[in-house]
Amino acid sequence: MTERQSHSIRNAFWSVMFTLVSTLMGFVIRTLLIKKIGAEYLGLSGLCQSILGTLNLAELGMDTALSFNLYKPFAEGDRQQVNALLALYQRLYKIIALVILALGLAVLPFLRGLIEGEPPAGLNIHLVFVMYLLDTVFSYLLYPPRRPLVIVSQQFSIHQKILLLNFAFLYSAQIFCLFFLENYLFFTFCFPIFSIIGSILYRLVTDRKFPEYKAEGELDKGFYAPFIKRVSGVAIARLRNASRSYIDVIFISSFLGLILEAKYNVYIMILIIPQSVIGIIISSIKGSIGNYFAVETEERKYGLFDILSLMFFWLAAFCATCLACLYQPFIKLWLGEGMLLPLSSALAAAILFFISTIASMLEMTKDITGIYWENRWTPIVEMIVNIVLDIICIRLWGVQGVLFATAFSIGIITLPSDAHVLFKHYFKKPPARYIVKYLFFTVLAAAAALATYIICSRIPGTGIPLLAARLAVCLLIPNAILAIAFARTDSFKSLLGTARQILGKS
Repeated sequence: MTERQSHSIRNAFWSVMFTLVSTLMGFVIRTLLIKKIGAEYLGLSGLCQSILGTLNLAELGMDTALSFNLYKPFAEGDRQQVNALLALYQRLYKIIALVILALGLAVLPFLRGLIEGEPPAGLNIHLVFVMYLLDTVFSYLLYPPRRPLVIVSQQFSIHQKILLLNFAFLYSAQIFCLFFLENYLFFTFCFPIFSIIGSILYRLVTDRKFPEYKAEGELDKGFYAPFIKRVSGVAIARLRNASRSYIDVIFISSFLGLILEAKYNVYIMILIIPQSVIGIIISSIKGSIGNYFAVETEERKYGLFDILSLMFFWLAAFCATCLACLYQPFIKLWLGEGMLLPLSSALAAAILFFISTIASMLEMTKDITGIYWENRWTPIVEMIVNIVLDIICIRLWGVQGVLFATAFSIGIITLPSDAHVLFKHYFKKPPARYIVKYLFFTVLAAAAALATYIICSRIPGTGIPLLAARLAVCLLIPNAILAIAFARTDSFKSLLGTARQILGKS
């Protein structure tokens, strides 16, 4: 097993641990918010987080652009260049913190207008928003300058260990505030407090881990022109990502109210579970792939890309099938029928997951290769189309209309465009074959999901037995269909060989 694979396995293990804790605690907190103080409080939390997520666009994707520039000098041991990049990172993030603070304060007078109907009685929603705002500002203002080295050194497990410890205390404090005090305002106070604690802890660990690197020095003047160009390309992509999630939530709150926004929040939380698995994989292997792409030949790079394409498609197809079949019985068992959305919303969420997972694989490759400026107009087109469709579809079909609008804009605009630009400017290969292959993949995934759903819909029963039976079918049917379809391909054989190595190492 190579060193890159060992780093990836270690990163994946700690990412799994973090995801398990954060997911479990997320379920507990949402349950307490709904059961103890009311679903509208969950809706308000989602609204505040979405507004701050939109304001986070002030960061403009500088972390991605700087990480791209760090891969090569770090791999080559160019300490002076790394230190100068870290110094730039530190200066920029202090500016970003002040910009987000100013934008957040500017939003305060308009906060009430983003809520359809009445907000929770007796609650100062402006103070609640300020707590979320301070949490975001502190995360940038106190940002440890050595933090990017955790990614480029392929030691992302350090990041997950620190977050795991800090989040465990954060969630414990918030659960105490909800369960024993039943006080939502105290719940929000925990965010900025533990943001400060987490930043201090992160700084202490990374300072000790990378003592030879310091945020100091200046970059050559020739660095800034291509850097600004790359940041511009990443920033446009970040705007697009905001329209996929945060702006959707703001529209639902503004047009449909906090209760429906809370139900949407529940469905999205479940959607985030498999997305977190995908995120674990990306965060665990991204540094290793970046290192691989920095030193290997063009053909070997494309060979790895082909294997990753199959892996992400398989995960997307399997998880989307599970979502389509398990959404409704799980939410009914967890929170009751009162928190259910129509079945069409569950199917729309599953489709959105499938499409966004494929898009995330291309996004990861673009992060590593720095191909953003060449594709700068596609995110703008997707964002405009998504926002327009959101406004139309939310009036026609409600929450499921928002989900379908986002899935449509990604699948029709972004996926083919991203593939075209990546193949043209980096792999230097015609993208037609790749696009046709993914169209076949999509048809195959739809067939596997349909067959699985038909079987699941005929299983009698309720509660945990029904959920367990449907899960067993989801584990068996789609994976069997996909295994038969890809058994003879080189990509499948390579992927299977890597899996055997990992299991052997484990």
